[in-house]
Amino acid sequence: MSGPTTVSVLLPPGGASSPGEARAAITGFLETTGLEFEIVALDATLEYGAALRRGVSDARGRVIVVVDPELPYPVSAIGDVVAMIESGATDVVFGTGGTRRSSLVRWLLVPTLPDPGLRFAGFSSTAGKRVVSETKLDGVECALEIGFLVNKYGFRIETLTVDVPAHDATLNFFAQVAAAVRIRLTNRNMGYRAARRCPVCFSQEVWTCGQVTGNVIRSCRRCKCRYLHQFSDEDDTHPVRRVMRPAATQGDSTEDAHSDSARSKTSVRRVAILRRQLTARARLLEVGVRDGSFASAASRDYEYVGIDPVQTLARQARGRGFEVYCATLANFVNTGPAFDGIALFHVFENMPDPHDALARMKDLLKPGGLLLLTTFDTEGLLYLLTERKRMAQNFRTHLILYSRSALIELLENSGFEIDAIVPDFEYRDRKFLRHVVSSRWPAVAPIARMLLEILPEPLLVGTGSIRILAKRRAGPPANVRAIRSVEPTHAR
Repeated sequence: MSGPTTVSVLLPPGGASSPGEARAAITGFLETTGLEFEIVALDATLEYGAALRRGVSDARGRVIVVVDPELPYPVSAIGDVVAMIESGATDVVFGTGGTRRSSLVRWLLVPTLPDPGLRFAGFSSTAGKRVVSETKLDGVECALEIGFLVNKYGFRIETLTVDVPAHDATLNFFAQVAAAVRIRLTNRNMGYRAARRCPVCFSQEVWTCGQVTGNVIRSCRRCKCRYLHQFSDEDDTHPVRRVMRPAATQGDSTEDAHSDSARSKTSVRRVAILRRQLTARARLLEVGVRDGSFASAASRDYEYVGIDPVQTLARQARGRGFEVYCATLANFVNTGPAFDGIALFHVFENMPDPHDALARMKDLLKPGGLLLLTTFDTEGLLYLLTERKRMAQNFRTHLILYSRSALIELLENSGFEIDAIVPDFEYRDRKFLRHVVSSRWPAVAPIARMLLEILPEPLLVGTGSIRILAKRRAGPPANVRAIRSVEPTHAR
C-alpha cells in the first residue's frame, strides 16, 4: 500500500467520562504509532444506528474502528484491530469482553455476532461502507444487524478479546430476540441488498459456513454446494503449449501420499468401467492428467489425449510418450475428430465456472459421447460426518464442492443425460490409511494399525465421493446462464 495507513475512529457520544478524555486517550495512542488518523464524533442528536451510518459514510480511513465512549478496554486494542485488518487477515473484527451471547439469537441470525455489551468493532473501508450502509435499525440493536449482514455478504470475521470489567448487555434478551426477528423479516422481504448468487444454481440463499486462510467458505441452502467466496484472479487464457521435454517422475515420500500401486490399481479399475461403455480404440480425453497413471492404463485400449494446466505434470506425461497438452479446458483446441469420451477425476471441483466447463465438454464430445466424472458429495454421509474437520483441507485446492442433487440438475441443464450415479471407491495403501486414522482418530490408531496388517495391500475404500456416468444429448443445452446478465454470481 502507498502512503501511511489511514484510520478513522468513530466515537459515540455519552459515557461516564467526558468525550474530551476519550478523544485525548485515542489521540495520544495513535500519535505514538505513526499512523495517519482522524477521530469522528458521532452526531448526538441522532440515534446510535443512524449516527453510525452517517459516521461510516463520512469516514475517510482505510480502516474504520468504532469504540465505546467510556473506553473500558486498553486503547491499544485499536492498534490490534488496525493490524488485523491491514495485514489482510480479516475484513471485520468484533471486540468481545466475554459476554455470553444467547444461543437463541445466534440460531435466529448467524453464529458469529458482536458482543452485546460492547460497541467495539473494526471494518475495512469496503466492508464497513457496504455493511453499515445497509442497516435499517436506528438503535443499538443495529449491531446485531451488522453481524447478520457481514455474514450475508461473505466478509471474513475475527474476534478480538479485550480486557474489560464485568459488563451487562446493552440490549436485554427480549430486545435481542425482537431485533433478530425484525432483521429476519426485513431480509425475507428483500429489504437488504441481495448477496451474490451461488455459482451453481444461482440462488441468493447463500451464507458463510466457515473460514480458511484468506477466504470465506459459502454454503448454498438450495443446492447444498460449498464454494470459496473469492476465486483466484489468475487468467486462464494463456496459449496452449506442447511440452516435448521429458522429465523423470519423482516418487512420493510423504506419509499422506498414495503409492504408485494404489494409483495404478485405481486407474485400471476406472478403465474397466469405461470398457463397458466405449468401444475399443475410441477417442478419449482426460482433463487433468495428474501423475499419468490413468493415461498409462487408458492408452492401451483407447486413443488417449490429455490436458493439464500445470506445465510440470504435462511435461512428465509427455515424456512418458502420452499425447498431453499444457492447456485448460477453456483454451484447448481439438485438432482431431470429436471425442467419444471425456474423463475427469476430482478436477471438476477446481473449475471456477461449472456451466461454461460443461458447455465446453459438450462441444468436445460426439452426440451420445460419454462423460465420466468423480467428485466429492456434500450430501454424502461421510462428508456430513467429517465436514468441519475436513473443511480447510478440502478447500486448499478446490473451489467448489458439489452435492449429488446439484450435479444432477447441472448436468441435465447442460445437455447431458445421466446414466448412473454411484459411490466411488479408490485404492489406498496402508501408509496412507495409517496417516488418516492417526490424524483423525488417534484413540483407535493402535487397533487400526493391527487390522491393516492383515488386510490386503492396497485396500479398496470409499472416499465420500460419487462417480457419474452421463451421455451427451443432441441439441442445445438449457440457457440457465442468462441470469448472469442481471447480477453476478460471486465475488471474483
